[in-house]
Amino acid sequence: MILGIVMFVVFLILLAVGFPVSFAMILSTLLALLLGNYSLEVFPIQTVEGIYGYTLLAVPLFILAGNLMNSAGITQKIFDFCVAIIGFVRGGLAQVNILASVIFAGISGTAVGDQAGLGAIEMKAMVEKGYSKGYSAALVLASSVIGGIIPPSVPLIVYAYLAEVSVEELFIAGVIPGLFIALTLGIFVYIQIVSGRTEAPEASEFKISYVGTTFKKGFFALLAPVVILGGMLGGIVTPTEAGAIAAAYAIICAAIYKEFTFKNLKEGFLASVSSTALIMFLVGVGTAMGWIISAEQLPQLLSDVLLYMTENKYVMLLIINILLLALGAVMEGIPIKLIMVPILLPIIDSLGIDRVHFGIVMSYNLLLGMITPPVGIGLYVISKVGKVKFEEVVKGVLPFYIPLIIALILITFFPQISLWLPSLLAD
Repeated sequence: MILGIVMFVVFLILLAVGFPVSFAMILSTLLALLLGNYSLEVFPIQTVEGIYGYTLLAVPLFILAGNLMNSAGITQKIFDFCVAIIGFVRGGLAQVNILASVIFAGISGTAVGDQAGLGAIEMKAMVEKGYSKGYSAALVLASSVIGGIIPPSVPLIVYAYLAEVSVEELFIAGVIPGLFIALTLGIFVYIQIVSGRTEAPEASEFKISYVGTTFKKGFFALLAPVVILGGMLGGIVTPTEAGAIAAAYAIICAAIYKEFTFKNLKEGFLASVSSTALIMFLVGVGTAMGWIISAEQLPQLLSDVLLYMTENKYVMLLIINILLLALGAVMEGIPIKLIMVPILLPIIDSLGIDRVHFGIVMSYNLLLGMITPPVGIGLYVISKVGKVKFEEVVKGVLPFYIPLIIALILITFFPQISLWLPSLLAD
């Protein structure tokens, strides 16, 4: 048990002095194995076993599908259609930002994919219409968290693998929370603009002909979420098979829109290889670290400590949320999941908290960490994509924590927001 604590302390020290998360995990795990007189063979064995799974095969496939959609310019067609149907309302372009994130979430599987793909298009359009760069960047960042909740979702796949729950059920559970987050953001944006706290340009005129034109041009792009989600929700294909279909469909769309070039294909595959390699490397190393955690009985220690504090599941969820928000501010989401899921599962199981519901809560919580300084990767992505100063992005995103935290609280303490749809389809 003491060895596990030493491993964590070394891990945090290495992070504090500037080591990359992956190397900090490797060095602290190897040190724990040496100090505990464990065989060093444990590390390579657990690392390889950690990434050996049919479920995880869905990760590179969905990442590839999102990147191919981006490189083929399909995101622009989605954005144009959203402008046509909602751009006429007051502050419509801001609402378009949120709606486009909902639609693209059904394709990309990651919040970063939303930021890198739709982000540049949305920010360019908003700035040209008169919105400030800081506000535009902040809204893109805030709405991008939807991409990690509405299926397909890479964060949910990773959690499902670690918690040994059904990916299909977790995907279905993410639909309503994702729409709920979009609703809270939409209401908040509307209040901002109507109250005059945010300057918004005059809305564009609604034209049914423009709706028809953009729908016709973007039909196959808009059909992508239906193809991907329909097969999974209908029980026709597994999430892994849906990932393969999504990647193939992205290539078909690129060919239909005459964007199927070797350059686009190369860009999509290279970006996917880079992202997948990082995720799989972290999962593998995290599995080895998790072996130490289990061997040293750290889950039991933390469970005893927290359950001594309270046995009220709602108070426990509040404590866990605060803990995850704090960790998310200084670490990336996947390493946190790899470390904390094995520790927290005994606690939520003992209190009767549904693992699927907790998966949505935990994943959304850590997505908020992605937009939280100082480590939040989303802040850096948007700063680079939109060519906005980092400080300006941070200042702009702070007000959006209000609707995002409200959504987190409601999703946490009203589990039926997550569990109603899975229970309905199960019947």
